[in-house]
Amino acid sequence: MALFDEDLEAAGWPEVARRFHDHIRQADAVLIATPEYNYSVSGALKNAIDWASRDGNAWSGKRVALMGVSSGPIGTARAQLALRQIMVAVDALVIPQPQVSLGPASLVFGPDGSLADEASARRLVTLVEAVLAR
Repeated sequence: MALFDEDLEAAGWPEVARRFHDHIRQADAVLIATPEYNYSVSGALKNAIDWASRDGNAWSGKRVALMGVSSGPIGTARAQLALRQIMVAVDALVIPQPQVSLGPASLVFGPDGSLADEASARRLVTLVEAVLAR
């Protein structure tokens, strides 16, 4: 997706940005799974959020659940804190509980990439149920 730029926005939205905006607008709820980069979210995620916040703000009033996984022992706790602040700024309704921050990834996932930790699987199910129930 092109980097958000008001000049680019004024000249005409990139098709991928428009499709993303429309998908967010049409969704009943959104689950954002983020890695943690330098105590925050990736630039790519922030850029996507910015595009969807324009032209009628597709995030406004949208139910959003957050989760993430990292190689560290506290998972993505710091990235999710930053992401909560961003989502409040775009008027999304972030589900407060459960907070799902998984790590270290080497213990949560098996060698084939499947979720190997039953407790983590239960937390994910609870998170999805919470965002759908609101």
